[in-house]
Amino acid sequence: MRVANQAGRLQVVADGIAVDVEAASGGRFSAEPQQIYDRWDEFTAWAATVDFTGGVPVVESELGAPVPRPGQIFAVGVNYADHVEESGLTLPDAPFVFTKFPASITGPYDTIEHPGGSVDFEVELVVVIGKEARHVPVSEGWEYVAGLTLGQDLSERDLQLSGPPPQQFTLGKSFAGFAPIGPVL
Repeated sequence: MRVANQAGRLQVVADGIAVDVEAASGGRFSAEPQQIYDRWDEFTAWAATVDFTGGVPVVESELGAPVPRPGQIFAVGVNYADHVEESGLTLPDAPFVFTKFPASITGPYDTIEHPGGSVDFEVELVVVIGKEARHVPVSEGWEYVAGLTLGQDLSERDLQLSGPPPQQFTLGKSFAGFAPIGPVL
């Protein structure tokens, strides 16, 4: 089962066919894509029973971010050897974590305004947490994951790397649209 935000409506998707969640659930679940994460376990139990007969083809150009308004965005920098080497950095002993503003989220096919400066991008694996998680043991981590999707981490490098360390990572990475994700979860 995959989840999509097609034309602003929550859809369950399989084999290129989309079923509108609000209509198929008789209103049990909202059409608003962000709302399912508050009821993730209940939603996934229902979604496993969806009948795709009568579904409609997915229209890629209508796909928005499957998580349009996350509460928080955490990112892990210098997380693979090639990037560490090309950046001239040393692999840190502990992960380098930074944040992006939630307003930077956009869909995978949306137009992004270029703010000027030197814009760069990196492909990322996006892990979506589906329920509140605090002090979770490593052995239980996947129990809190709603799903995975693709993402791009865009950066305006002139701003990001200005000033003394730790520089301006959040500002340089949080312009509107600088975190396209999707197309499905």
